[in-house]
Amino acid sequence: MPQCFPLGPSNEELLLLTNLLLDAAYGFDDLKKQPIAGPGRLEKVVRISGTLLRTSLLCGNLLSTTALSAAPTTVDGREAVALLRQLTEATTTAAARAADTISALAHNDAASGDRLVEQIGAPLSRGPSAVEQVRAALLRHDGLLYAQTRAAREGLSTGVKTATVSDAQRKGLASLARGDGILRERYGVREVVSPLSAHVLPVTVDALAAKELITVTSLPDHQDRFGLHLTTAGVQALLAASARRGRTVTTAMPAPARKSLAGPAVARR
Repeated sequence: MPQCFPLGPSNEELLLLTNLLLDAAYGFDDLKKQPIAGPGRLEKVVRISGTLLRTSLLCGNLLSTTALSAAPTTVDGREAVALLRQLTEATTTAAARAADTISALAHNDAASGDRLVEQIGAPLSRGPSAVEQVRAALLRHDGLLYAQTRAAREGLSTGVKTATVSDAQRKGLASLARGDGILRERYGVREVVSPLSAHVLPVTVDALAAKELITVTSLPDHQDRFGLHLTTAGVQALLAASARRGRTVTTAMPAPARKSLAGPAVARR
């Protein structure tokens, strides 16, 4: 009997994390525009420090939630855990530096306070994009679990030869595995608009369709929109590629931890 895991972070929790990061980043931007010894500067840093503390605690909670969920069972889920760990470490460090900033300003050391504000504010501005990468990784993780369930339900063989796909195409398949993918074509611009966190480029859609791994069908009620659905071959290709990718990640040497809030860059095409 398969092991049951608790649910991972919700979209509402990730949205709250994004809003907290934006609030802190905008607060530091306002501080940079003020004179070095402007009135109310200390009070503003105290308020931002409180926001950073909430952000750090929420990051830690979401990291624990994700680590306890089914996420570590897939390569994309492990990416989400790694990104949340980096966010937790970065926001905790930022909260500690904010405390140092409060101390500096309280003792009239404006120069040190401004230097610390610059050190904290710059990386925070990249935080929301890191949360979006977490959301996208969790979407792919969920898509792979859905594909596994579909394969079991339809009795699909795992030993058949499948189409070779790039990692960007594997991610595209995983993002669209739930069957709610929508491609919009308007004024000569083509983009995947659903799911919102899919981040699948039209060129990837074209490549997957050419390999008959997805179908692209017109939606009757929307002339400019097309439904994207995995075929049986697409499900099998996703499962095979994910298994290969999982073995590669497991056997690879661990990469050094990154300091940036933005997390590891993910190339997509």
